[in-house]
Amino acid sequence: MDEADLDCLLDDLEWLADDAEANPLAHIRWTPPQAEFLAMEQPVAMFRSGNQLGKTTVGIAKKLEFARAQKRTGETWIVCTSWSQSVSIMRKFHALCPVEWVDARRSSNFNERSGYGKDNPAVVTTWGWVFRFRTTNQGPEALQGATIDDVLIDEPTAQGIFRELERRVMRTGGRIDMTMTPANRDCTWQREMVEGGLIAEVHARLTVENLTPVGSSEPLRLLDGTLMDEDWIADQWRKTPALYAGVVLDGDWEMRFDGAILSAFDEDKNVMRLAKNHEVFSEGYWAVGIDYAAAPRDFGQVAALLRVRPWVDDKGHPREAVHQIDEVVMRGVTSNREFVRGRPHGLLTMLARHGLQWRDLDFAHGDNPVRAKYVIRSNIETMQVIARELGRTSHKSLSPRILSAKENQRSAGMVDTGVRYLNEAMADQFFTIDPRCVLTIDAIKTWDGTTTHPSKDRVDAIRYALKPWVFPRGSRSRARLIVA
Repeated sequence: MDEADLDCLLDDLEWLADDAEANPLAHIRWTPPQAEFLAMEQPVAMFRSGNQLGKTTVGIAKKLEFARAQKRTGETWIVCTSWSQSVSIMRKFHALCPVEWVDARRSSNFNERSGYGKDNPAVVTTWGWVFRFRTTNQGPEALQGATIDDVLIDEPTAQGIFRELERRVMRTGGRIDMTMTPANRDCTWQREMVEGGLIAEVHARLTVENLTPVGSSEPLRLLDGTLMDEDWIADQWRKTPALYAGVVLDGDWEMRFDGAILSAFDEDKNVMRLAKNHEVFSEGYWAVGIDYAAAPRDFGQVAALLRVRPWVDDKGHPREAVHQIDEVVMRGVTSNREFVRGRPHGLLTMLARHGLQWRDLDFAHGDNPVRAKYVIRSNIETMQVIARELGRTSHKSLSPRILSAKENQRSAGMVDTGVRYLNEAMADQFFTIDPRCVLTIDAIKTWDGTTTHPSKDRVDAIRYALKPWVFPRGSRSRARLIVA
């Protein structure tokens, strides 16, 4: 290739890059299930899959293509459960919508943090089509009154919401599309409508065929270049808790119980005693998680002491080496003082056993308050007892403070995310536990994922301790400083 040919090639590549940025829809290579969904014209259609198949992306693309084909005024609603979820959808919409389509004077301003904002967020095209982003957590009444042409419902919603949206498109003969993984909500009504033929459906399981774009010889890749092939799929099944692997990977309608939910735990690999000079102790963070109990359960009052060493793996991904050092597991009727200072199993006694004082901790997170017949258990109550034991006049001077493990987190979503984090860490041997933690090891081996199982409290304490890493926003930013 001579210099002139090279210049032409560089010019072509530069044009292609510019065009892909300006008109991303024209450059997406759709997989077979995505292409099938794009071609569906039924009044109500669904794309059902796990979390890896690009369901939201194809849903937004279908709405954009429909608006372009109309070349008239009209209105599409993109409906999410909450505003925080809608921000993620707005980002994807912004990335897919061609720049030249947007009438900037009539559209909401976009930024990465808040999308198109909370104040009636909308994008208006140059030919007058309006895309509005709506949320459903105020109930179906908040959706009343409008007549629109097109709807995208992202993720499962209530049947009352769907019925209200049906009325919004009734006069125009408009369409409703759904993109969903059947998780975190009862999806019985959607399943019944699909099986009754009232909703046309594409069900995309996590297979190499469904990850291979039409006309391509190999499957898609992750952003780091990892090929989404059979080995990668097998790794996803290995790391995902068996209870809901079928839902989050294959988009199955139901979770299936098959023993302990932390199925990746292997005593031979995950249980070990680390020497005091082990690298996890050289740099990292001390974290405590506390689960309170009001009922007189044998193992209801729990604290877990963890050592967390953030680092970067060979692909540049931030990870954590987590080692549970010790446990406090007491009967639910234990007094607050006994839980804090009891010997040989109190919280401060546990810290002292490892040469630690309360001030040596970096993070402490506890459960919501509970009330027994004669005692209140809460983060405030625990801090007050710790302060008295340390000779402080007020718990307000205590550092670190015990923060709420559930603040800003939905309980169901918090449990699922925490369990997935633990299961993946166990599968990759990034979670280890000292053999002295006999009762926690038993809980990991036996908890079935239900809220009533007697082992749940001991696993909860681990999840609470790891909140800064399981949920990266906010407190986790501090934990990441060591990775630089």
